[in-house]
Amino acid sequence: MDCSIVISTRNRADKLYATLRAFEKVVVPESWRVEMIIADNGSTDATPDIISHARVPSMHIRAIREPRPGKSRALNTALSTAEGTALLFTDDDVVPAANWLERMTTPLLEDRCDAVAGRVRLAPDLRRPWLASSHAMWLAERPDPAEHSPELVGASMGMRREVFERIPGFDVDLGPGITGLGEDTLLWMQMIELGMRIQPVRDTEVVHHPDASRLAHASWVSASRQMGMTYAYLWHHWKHLQVSKLLASEYWYRMKLTLRILLERGGHRPHEGCPEWELFYRTRIHTCRACRELSGTPRKYPPPAERALASRPARLRHE
Repeated sequence: MDCSIVISTRNRADKLYATLRAFEKVVVPESWRVEMIIADNGSTDATPDIISHARVPSMHIRAIREPRPGKSRALNTALSTAEGTALLFTDDDVVPAANWLERMTTPLLEDRCDAVAGRVRLAPDLRRPWLASSHAMWLAERPDPAEHSPELVGASMGMRREVFERIPGFDVDLGPGITGLGEDTLLWMQMIELGMRIQPVRDTEVVHHPDASRLAHASWVSASRQMGMTYAYLWHHWKHLQVSKLLASEYWYRMKLTLRILLERGGHRPHEGCPEWELFYRTRIHTCRACRELSGTPRKYPPPAERALASRPARLRHE
């Protein structure tokens, strides 16, 4: 199998249906063998029926079910059955360009890199006058992946299957269904630490169509909590950072947030949108709180220095 496309989904039947219809226009190069694995993460809506009736030209569609909550678990279950030399990942609410498969997969099949980071563009109907580039990034938009070690984003990324011979899969304590996000970020950090080659792919894209409810103020508040939890997890378990004065910092950010809301908005909360300063303060509050909760708990990963030593070739380790 040349390529396995992996999509995790949960209770978004309408979005998944639109994505699968969009994939009908994706070109599969002649002689390529491609499979699509749809990992149902315990859906209770019409998702199973949508998957069972899905037909995408020149792709073999397989459905797997992972009832345990967490996108990372669903992705790992899909990986355990994937047969492709190249593994592409995307979401259940995107519209890929016709050349997405070929452009993302070719560098991997030709062994020009270990992973590819694709362009992600936010759907035009979700643009708002208040929506800054930082807001769009929170909605997974990556219009111009960096040239050097571009960040991996789950809506459009891919890697050679050998990557998962050195990295044991996605961290099941991160991602939607658990912290809300971060499973792709940690994978990217692990790859960078191992010196793997990540190449940007700018001549194709997927258009991201998250639900419009994510523009609501309440959704941004919830997202700041998820972001804070994810930061704290990465700082504690992966980076082994020692963060001090957490309670005082939390109170300080909370005070700053309260005063600025009173001064700039008179206490009024908008129905849609969230100022960048408010996202910053809320995220820092939740980061401090989550760090306090994690303080003193066992770390999931060895210290960075120990990991660096373990990843060096045996000859160098014994010099």
